[in-house]
Amino acid sequence: MAGDLREHLVHFFEEHHKLVEAGALQLLLDDHQPLVLSQELVENSVDGSPVVTREMVEAVLALRRTPAVGAAPTAELARHALPSPSPFELVQEGFVGPPVASQPHAAYQALFHSRYRALARLMRGRPQLPNLRPIKDLRASEGGASIIGMVRDVRETPQRHHLILTVDDDTGSVEVLVPKGSPGARVAILPDEVVGVHLSFAKDAGRLPRVVNIERPDIPVHRAVGRAPRGRRAIFLSDLHVGSRSFLLEPWKALTEFLRGQGPEPWLAASIDHVVIAGDLVDGIGVYPRQERDLAISDVVEQYVELGRRLSELPERLNVVAIPGNHDAVCPAEPQPTLPSSLATHLPPNVRVLANPSAFALEGVVVEAYHGRSFDDLIPAIPGASYARPTEVMKRMLQMRHLAPIYGDRTPLAPLPRDGLVIDPAPDILVTGHAHTYGVDRYRGVLLLNASTWQAETEYQRMRNISPVPARAAVVDLSTLGLFTGDFSTGTATFAAVPT
Repeated sequence: MAGDLREHLVHFFEEHHKLVEAGALQLLLDDHQPLVLSQELVENSVDGSPVVTREMVEAVLALRRTPAVGAAPTAELARHALPSPSPFELVQEGFVGPPVASQPHAAYQALFHSRYRALARLMRGRPQLPNLRPIKDLRASEGGASIIGMVRDVRETPQRHHLILTVDDDTGSVEVLVPKGSPGARVAILPDEVVGVHLSFAKDAGRLPRVVNIERPDIPVHRAVGRAPRGRRAIFLSDLHVGSRSFLLEPWKALTEFLRGQGPEPWLAASIDHVVIAGDLVDGIGVYPRQERDLAISDVVEQYVELGRRLSELPERLNVVAIPGNHDAVCPAEPQPTLPSSLATHLPPNVRVLANPSAFALEGVVVEAYHGRSFDDLIPAIPGASYARPTEVMKRMLQMRHLAPIYGDRTPLAPLPRDGLVIDPAPDILVTGHAHTYGVDRYRGVLLLNASTWQAETEYQRMRNISPVPARAAVVDLSTLGLFTGDFSTGTATFAAVPT
């Protein structure tokens, strides 16, 4: 496993255009959270050095050991101070605390600067972006150049249906032309995504620069992948909606019986060590119009008490990792914080509730867990996308290396100092929920899972033409990322292997 982790860390720094010295790499491997420490090194690299040295690692470790004078210990410091259980490693939670500025405009400006910096560094140095320049230094006389910027606006010309983009970076903005049918126009360009743009300048100074090619941060084609050293498994669920009248009690009982080894395939149940739940743990209160008619439990605290009862039906040996969703009793703006302790206290001790989204490693396999509310924005924005095919949208998330880029639509974004919706590091598994369907796919070595719901169709869903595919679960072998789909919808468990 140490050799696999060493290769994983080397490739992580290569993706960020850095080399890691042998001494620095050994310090990282000796740390109890090497992925977390590597992420901190990249984020704190302000001098642009292409080499990660032992001294750099020692400096970050020293900062961990030396909190600010008079500062109270934070949860983050406490987390670094404690050894992490070997099967589980927290890589990064999306929620990082309050805004750095008191004025909303300045706070959102800091958020978008964070996004731009995080994604731009993934694209610098690519041969597809020659003569890379800040926007303020573009010169038409050069004939061609490249920029990395955030898309502020996309509009279509009325006659020929070309696209005109307004792209910003830290130094300015520029309008560029994407010809209809050109390579850059083949994938829908979304507002607020960060792209690299190779430009060609016309001799006529009055013409807009023409886009030759558009690069996205994307998942590297060749990269190190995490695999468990032994054939242990994780089961992926989502959208329990405990407290709803439509909660699927009989399928849930079939799931708990299976995990306790009392159903079919007891050998499969015995190999499962982890349960991941991708949000909407309870049905909540006042989430949509006239929701009270759909509730079996109308008190949100009692919903979490009932959630604790249901999760206590799972074997105590399981490591349960859960994140909130838009139905849970946390701030709806994303990234969402974890459940408050007053609610989390009702859950069994083997349940970890993290922020939405969160990245963590199970047996060395990096999982990015996100509830998926941004489907509500991305599906209308991407031609041909639908709730019935959520993994197609998830591929687009990986191409952008961002879970919810669009600002000002149905997904509220929290103005935090770091954009916790950036997908970094590249995961081995991306799991979402929200769509109330079930989907499995793969993209550049990443296993895509849209985890199923445990709620039957509601009147509100019928009104929105959402047809759920409930009570399915993905059982993933962490040593190979092969999987079985468990169908519990009839109250009895059946399993089918999914081709890799």
